[in-house]
Amino acid sequence: MIKTAEALRTARGLLGTSYDELDCINLIKKVIRVGAGGEKSYTTAGTNALWESDKNSAKYRDLTWKQEGISGAKAGMLAFMGVGTGDVNHVGLVTEKGTVVHSSKSRGGTVETELTEKNGWNGLGKHRMIEVNGMEKEFGNATVSVTSGYLNIREGAGTAAKIIAKAENGTRVNVIREAGGTGWVFGKLENGVAGYMSGAYLVEDENTPDADAGNAADAGGAETTTFRRSDGVYVTLAGKWTIAED
Repeated sequence: MIKTAEALRTARGLLGTSYDELDCINLIKKVIRVGAGGEKSYTTAGTNALWESDKNSAKYRDLTWKQEGISGAKAGMLAFMGVGTGDVNHVGLVTEKGTVVHSSKSRGGTVETELTEKNGWNGLGKHRMIEVNGMEKEFGNATVSVTSGYLNIREGAGTAAKIIAKAENGTRVNVIREAGGTGWVFGKLENGVAGYMSGAYLVEDENTPDADAGNAADAGGAETTTFRRSDGVYVTLAGKWTIAED
């Protein structure tokens, strides 16, 4: 997830960009694609599709919350025009100053203007990829930690199982259960994809990785043993270990 300040920094860095080069929906796409903690391959069909995405399945649900009207706007929210008309046609990023960074055709490009109903803004939404302080707890209970490449998400526990998705470094994961003491866990990504992944490359919240994941992601490298402590923290040790209780 992209921190509010990071999203605003990216958006403001695009002020002055011509509309022909970057329209309103592509401004939002760029903020999400290039921001730290964002999604490099993120896309959406358009502004109206983005507004309606809260009705989609979890995998395609970009808005986790929305409302008609602009009361209670917070930095990091998306502001919309055309809400209630059946054709939501404009979007921008709400700032901490009560303004909106957006790309306007009539103004020639990316600008920062006041968030008012007089200016046409009449809806707000919370994007799953942009943090809004005080709105929701961060998804998941662990974070993917790989130094390069991806962590493979598989249909079963083990490198022979089919790969169904790939998670970049920093991706949040909700670990649901261990996979039979194999060092693998079953978990769910915020986009709704669920599968098995190597626990060696997952780090409990606010903990530092115990080992360098290298390039192999879920396969290869030195032998390691991953176990879960009673407080829920996953720990990875070099070598093959067994846990004894006394």
